[in-house]
Amino acid sequence: MNNKKRYFRKGDILIYSILILVFSVLGFKITEFKASDASNAEVYVNNELKYVYPLQEDERDLFVATDIGGVNIKIKDKKIRVTTSNSPLKLNVKQGWIGNPGEVIIGVPDRLIIKVIGKSKKTASEDMDFIIR
Repeated sequence: MNNKKRYFRKGDILIYSILILVFSVLGFKITEFKASDASNAEVYVNNELKYVYPLQEDERDLFVATDIGGVNIKIKDKKIRVTTSNSPLKLNVKQGWIGNPGEVIIGVPDRLIIKVIGKSKKTASEDMDFIIR
């Protein structure tokens, strides 16, 4: 009589090997995604686009007027941050540096939004998914 405890059955090994194969293929596909480089920062005040600043290597200090006074913005090493604000909790200052496309700094009392925008490396034909006729 064979009373040995078996941890895996033949079907379990097959299922686990298929799962490992699927996740490894997905892992390799993730590395192939085309990343875009951060190129500009858009500054919105009262939900209106006020300024578009290029993200650059050298340091640059800016002032943006808002409803409650204004904020000081610093651009350095292709990143941007809010250095000072007149808002009570200063949450937009605490958000720190952003530099990747899609990252956002939001200041609610200031009614300020700073978005980092990237240049897409796709051509027009690669950007189109399908055409409906």
